Parts: sequence; C-alpha cells; structure tokens
Amino acid sequence: MVKRTLAFFIPLMMFFFPSGEAVAQQFNPEVTPADSLKKFDRPHGDSIIQFNQFGSFGLFSNGISASVRTDKYTVAPRYNYRNFDGYRVHSNEYSHTLNLMLETTPSVNTTLQITGNYFTGADKRPGSLTKSEFGQDPFQADPRAVNRDEKRVATRENLDINYSTAFGKSLNQKIEISGNGVIEYFERSTREYKITTRYIMGVAARYIYTGWFWHRKSEFTVGGGLLHQPERKEEYENFSGQKSDWLEQIETEKTSTASCYLSENFEVVQRKLFALVTGRYNHVIYSVAEQMSPSLSDTKRYDALTPELALNYIVIPALTLFASYEVNFRNPTDKELESPNPASLYNRELMPQTSAIVKAGFKTNFSKKGTALFFKSLYCKAYFFSTKIDKEIVPYEIFGDEYFRNATRTTRYGVVLESRMELYKELFFSVDYAYAHYIYNAYTANSWETDSTGNIVNIYRDFAGKSEPNIPRNKLGLSLYYKHPVGKKTGIFVKASYQYLSGLWVDDGNTGQTGSYSLVNAVLGFDIKLKHFIISASGGVNNLFDQVYAGYANINSADKRFYNAGAPRNFPGSVNIGYVF
Repeated sequence: MVKRTLAFFIPLMMFFFPSGEAVAQQFNPEVTPADSLKKFDRPHGDSIIQFNQFGSFGLFSNGISASVRTDKYTVAPRYNYRNFDGYRVHSNEYSHTLNLMLETTPSVNTTLQITGNYFTGADKRPGSLTKSEFGQDPFQADPRAVNRDEKRVATRENLDINYSTAFGKSLNQKIEISGNGVIEYFERSTREYKITTRYIMGVAARYIYTGWFWHRKSEFTVGGGLLHQPERKEEYENFSGQKSDWLEQIETEKTSTASCYLSENFEVVQRKLFALVTGRYNHVIYSVAEQMSPSLSDTKRYDALTPELALNYIVIPALTLFASYEVNFRNPTDKELESPNPASLYNRELMPQTSAIVKAGFKTNFSKKGTALFFKSLYCKAYFFSTKIDKEIVPYEIFGDEYFRNATRTTRYGVVLESRMELYKELFFSVDYAYAHYIYNAYTANSWETDSTGNIVNIYRDFAGKSEPNIPRNKLGLSLYYKHPVGKKTGIFVKASYQYLSGLWVDDGNTGQTGSYSLVNAVLGFDIKLKHFIISASGGVNNLFDQVYAGYANINSADKRFYNAGAPRNFPGSVNIGYVF
C-alpha cells in the first residue's frame, strides 16, 4: 500500500438532499434497541465506555470511547475494531475505525467543532449466483469471484470543521461555515486489479435570518458550497487477487462542483399554514485523461436549477397536513460515466436524470396528559407520492463489471405509512408499511445478455410496461417493544419484530423474480446502574425460523447472476460497560 501524508484541507460539506431506497435485508448484529444505548452515546459528565458486540459467523466488534466535558469544551475519542467471517463463502471482512471529536464554545453563542476520522479495512466479495446455484446452495460464492479473489481494500482519512455563530439583538441571525477534507485509497480486484487514490476538498456556508414579515414568521436561508475532487486510477492485470507488474492504464480525473441555494419558510396564515420555497443551482464539471495515451481525454458539464414548494397546514396542534412539489436533477457520477466501450473514457450516450416529485399526506402526534395507562400516545405519518422521471439512470452488469444506461420515461407512485403507539405503560407497538409501483413507460436498449451457447450478445429490447427491478411492491414491518424498571437501578427490555417483503424482479425485462419472505427477530436485554458504573447487555435472534431468501438482486446481469442470499438464523449479542466520573 502506498504511503501517503495526511494534509490539512480547508473543507467542504455540500448541502444535499439524501435520496435512494434500501431494499436489501442485511446482516445486522446491533439488535439492541436504541433506548438501551442512549446512555452510552453521550453520558453526562466525564466518562469511559468499553463496548463489545458478538454473534454468529465469527462476528465480534470491540472498542472503547471516552469523553471529557467542561463548560468550554468537549473532547470525545473513540476506537472500534470489527471482524466478521460472513455467512457466505468468500465474504469475510475486518475494519479499524478511529474517531476524535473536539467541540468548543469560544463565546456564549458560538460553537466550533472539529472531527477527525480514520478508517481502514477490507472485505471479500462473494459475487452473485444463478437461479440454479442459489437453489443448490444459496451461501456458496460465485466461482468467478473466488478465482479472482474479488475484494475491496479501503483507507479513508477525514477532517471536518464546523463553525456556527448567532448574532443580532435577539440572536435571530446565524452563520454556519463547514468544511471537509478527505483522502481515500482503494484497491479493488475484479476482472482487473484497480487502485484509486482520491482527494476531496471543499467548503460550504449558509446564512439564516429568522424574523417577522407582514406580522408573519419568516425564516430566510441562503448558502452555497464548492467541491474539488482530483483522483488517480491505475489498472493492472489481476492474478488471483494479486496485482501484476504490468500497468495497463492510468487515468487522472477531476470533479469540480459549485452550488448555491436559497429558501424561504413563511407563515402564510398565523399558526396554521406554512410555505417553504427553495431554489438550488448546481454546476458540475468532470474531466478525465488517459496518461498512457495523452491524446485521449474527455470532459462532461452539467448545470441545473431545481425548485421545491412545500406546504404544511396545522389543522389542530396534533394533526398536520402536508404537500410538496419538487423538481429534481441528478447528473451521472464519475463511476456511472465509465464507458463499456474501451475506445471511450466517458459514456457519451449516458444523459442526466430529471424528475418531478409530488407528495401529500398527514402526520399526527397525540399524547394524553397525566398518568394514563392505556393508549397514552400515538404517532402516525402517512403520505402518497408520485414521481415522473425522464432518462432514469439504470445499472447493468457484464461479467462483474457494472455500467449504466438511461430509461426514457419512468412512473413511480406509492403509499408510505409509519406509526407508533404506546398501548400500555412502556409497551410500544409500531407499524411501517410501504407500497411501491415503479413502471417503465418508455425504455428501449441494446441489452447485454447470454445466448443459448453461453456467449454474451447485444440484443435490442423494448422494456416499456415492465416494473423496475429490485424494488419490493409491498414492504411491511411490525414491532412490539416493552421496557420495565426493576427497582431503582435496573431496567429490562424485550423487543420482537416481523418484516415482510414481496418478491423482487431481477432485470428490466422482468424475466425472473425472487421469492417473497418473512423474517422474525427478537431481543432481550437489561441495563444496570451501580454508582458510577453503567452496564448494559442484550442477546437475541435474527431470522428466527431460518428462512432462506434472496435479500437483494444483482440486476441486469448479462450471465444471469442475479441472486444474493440474505442472512440465515443468527444470534447476536452485546455487553457494554461504562464508568461516569
């Protein structure tokens, strides 16, 4: 691994809207409910905590954290080591993570926070299986992935600086400045052995004014950010997971992003109707050059102005209606721009994705005052969404290498329900449900597929009317959680949950579908406070009935390697010991 010197960067934190939907059922060892861990996150006073997690398939995660707090500053270091053999062949992983946070208050209304992070680790990739292989042994690895020793080795060093200050006669004005500097180093063995070194530098700032306009509350925000990301990519022959001495290709890339936005949150009707109007402008430039062929280079530029309007109407204090309309623009990432044609550096046919998103729904938050025993509180949020997408960016795969193409028009609509009720004192019941109907309205492509002889061929296909792959039509989650104090220093908790997912289409042509599945998980634990010590322990079981299922699909695989097994029955646990000075 190449030696690198960690430099100090004046930062970046681009303001962004998170998007995406995780549909895969992943192995999650942290079954301990969040309530039992809160006391370990930020305990009052100076503290030191030793935490341990363990479970099936060689899982163990151990670490230590500490915090020192005064009226002027807080220092909080944390270290964690994680190892996991994996429930599939060739899926083991390990990682080391070190964090350090320093927060200080130079004045009463000013905060400065500096956070450093170091991560290093590696994980083996088992690859995806064909339907017949999945039926024979869902936990085996793709023989190609084993022969290549497909893996990813990563090192990441990160420094964040965040500064905020409030000023004005009533402290109704605020300035926030944030920065980020990152060094990333990746080694990845697939068909080729690839090494990437990336540097990320940037800065972002925003100004917030809260006041009155026409006797109505108003919050105005203006901000922006800059990002510069140079990187170097090297490709070598892959000899069973080892880098050869033959350098096949060197690419240097740069990504430069500039963004600005403003928003106004205005009280249209006093204490009843609020309107949020936001406008954002993004300018992105990608450039790439092949160092071994100086004449081979490419550049891509993207510009977009995206508005959003959101309304909130408070019917009564416990019931709010909301609706929003948003125009979204997503340019391809540098990874998505990689061309399947060796003669080109960027995929010239790949276009940016645009969408119009409408949401409407309600949320409630009722709670009874006093010492009610039954139905003391109810939180519920439900909404309908509809999205029209032009030129949706869709992945496909050829022999383990991932590329991207555009679907012409896509329609998405669905319903989401989230609810949580306190049935009885400290007994909570939650329901989460999502219905999603994602359809390609217009979509033709030269699709890479395997013919009857096993060769990869390019065939013209029309996917209009097909459902988007890897998206469950129905997703349901139920959970029951109970906590109860035993004496003054001990508490116990128990949680049971149920999750159902309908089958996933595995490709754009809807030629195959995974089976639907249901999972039942349970956990039991306790916490004890003994003078300065806090002890918490839990144990549980995931996938109680040991159901075999495909957790997610490797969509549009040319050689039909679509299937990836979810975790079988496993038994995670944790023991955490803290001391508060």
